[in-house]
Amino acid sequence: MGHHSIDSLHPDDTGQTVAWAAITQIHDALVAVDENYEIELELATDYEVSDDGLEVHVTVRDDVLFHDGEEFNAEDVKYTFEWFMDDDNAAISSADFVSVDSVELEDDYNLRIMMAEPDASFLRRGMTAMIVPEHYHSEVGYDGHSSEPIGTGPFMLAEWNPDDFTLLEAFEDHWRGRPYADEFEVRIVPEGSVRVLELETGGADTSIWVAGTDDEVRLTEEPHLTSYVTASLAVNNFPMNNTRPQFDDVRVRQALMFALDRDQMIETAFVGAAVKATANLAPTLDEWYEPDVAQYDYDPDRAIELLEEAGWVEGDDGIRERDGERFEWECLTFVGDEVRRPQAEMAVEYWSAIGAEVSIREVSAASAEMRDGTGDMALHNWTYGGTNGEPDARTVLQTGGGNNFNHFSNEEMDDLLDRGVAEVDPEVRREIYSEVQKLFAEEVPTLFMMYWDWFNHFNERIKGLPDDVQSGSNLYRKVRDFWIEE
Repeated sequence: MGHHSIDSLHPDDTGQTVAWAAITQIHDALVAVDENYEIELELATDYEVSDDGLEVHVTVRDDVLFHDGEEFNAEDVKYTFEWFMDDDNAAISSADFVSVDSVELEDDYNLRIMMAEPDASFLRRGMTAMIVPEHYHSEVGYDGHSSEPIGTGPFMLAEWNPDDFTLLEAFEDHWRGRPYADEFEVRIVPEGSVRVLELETGGADTSIWVAGTDDEVRLTEEPHLTSYVTASLAVNNFPMNNTRPQFDDVRVRQALMFALDRDQMIETAFVGAAVKATANLAPTLDEWYEPDVAQYDYDPDRAIELLEEAGWVEGDDGIRERDGERFEWECLTFVGDEVRRPQAEMAVEYWSAIGAEVSIREVSAASAEMRDGTGDMALHNWTYGGTNGEPDARTVLQTGGGNNFNHFSNEEMDDLLDRGVAEVDPEVRREIYSEVQKLFAEEVPTLFMMYWDWFNHFNERIKGLPDDVQSGSNLYRKVRDFWIEE
């Protein structure tokens, strides 16, 4: 079960976990990252990076079919990468390929990826891009593939209703062999309480998205469920359009942080099952995490001081104003989101106390409105670096990034992000991403709240589950290996 609509089945639209869980069944990549952040070969049988980091030689499998029976080869990899690289396609994931100069075919099963400059993130970012068939995608384009995808994955599309369900059926000729399950269905159930009931009664085998934390904790004690509790890499945050007059001054963004009692939020809304965020990278990323950054403990008086400094003065009705503009905005939340809606309501109360007027509107696709600039603010969970254990955050923090929901633009940040992927020395990279976190905490492009404990539950009839798991969400890559035992 998922909590919101799956609006596209294209590999460029995997940012939301629920959509990713369906798309990853339909498509394979050259390599993938497993539930313990280890690299696994998929369509690639081997890869080798040159000493100078400017060439990646890849050998691909010669026994793979697409769902329509056509053979996969290196030409499909070249086509896919070049599609992501083409500025005309405005791909969300284009930043993963910005360091690629060209893709050169050696033969049907060997290719060289020529880099314009070394890119230490490419293995866990670009190489994990899901491959589309040139013969089909070049004909139907992004829109056609979004609704009728063809891939090499273990499941193929049977039926898709974006707001209700995505039904996939086993691909008999998958290169790994037929998956155990005949079907994999993602049903859209917006209400967290209903998802919990479905898990309790056996109406669903698993839920991709969490419900209320108190319910999640209780479900870990249910004897008929196999439960995993892992640390999330996605920061729970309020992205805000930094070009809006309400948010274009860093002092205002800092004030909004000081106005929030995040410790109380964690205790009240998440029964303590979260860790307060200090910047864009999660504390569980030991190799990259930088704790020595600007701190924002609850301090409403400091929030008011900063707003006054920024020119926002209290009006007759208690709402602040500056140059005729009221300190008001709209915050988007997902329809039926019983987890984050209460959190948003708490935030509205805190901001009201410092002279802001904030309304909440429920939508099915908050990230879309933030991405295209029509939304003021939203509340969602997203990785600002850390995906697959890689700290690169260009898509979300670099000027013009495909998922730069905040429309944040900072030359120093752009430079740091470029240097971070170009550097291959791990120690120097750590220093660069330390500076990224310090700048992020100072500039506050988004209001960073916390990192949740992540809960994944599976009905006891689902077999083949691993024992050791660091990323619960990545388990859904392995649906092909699960079977049902009644």
